[in-house]
Formats: sequence, structure tokens, C-alpha cells
Amino acid sequence: MRHGGIRCACLLGGTTILLALLGCASGSDGGADFTRACAAQGLSPGTEAFDTCVERQQLQQQMELQRIRQAREAARGGTKL
Repeated sequence: MRHGGIRCACLLGGTTILLALLGCASGSDGGADFTRACAAQGLSPGTEAFDTCVERQQLQQQMELQRIRQAREAARGGTKL
């Protein structure tokens, strides 16, 4: 029975971490955050460098959300909601 308790504790811990990550990922105001971050780097809105910066941040966010989805799916045993 020890193995069942360990498995349950691991699943609970993993679920807690995933929920924390989901809160971080969904709590931002994407576009506004991206423009502020790029402006803080000294880039001017309307320039190619600024647009590239915003696009790069959007892509990074999309990749992180995909990783979170994959981790959630793996934690559920590969089943979808």
C-alpha cells in the first residue's frame, strides 16, 4: 500500500504545480505586457525591431502554453477533457 500513497502524493504535487503554471500563463494581459516589455528594452513602437520583439514574445507565450497543455494531458494519462 505504500506505493499507492507515494503515487497519490506525486500526482497531487504535479497537479499543484500545473495549476500554478496555468495561473501564471493565463493571468497576463498578453499584448499590453509584450508592448511594455519591448518598450522597456528601449525599442520604439512602429519600428521593425519593436514588432519583431512583440512577435517573439507572443511565440514564446504560445510555446509555453503548449508545454502546459502537454503536461496537463500527460498528468491525466493522455486523455482529453
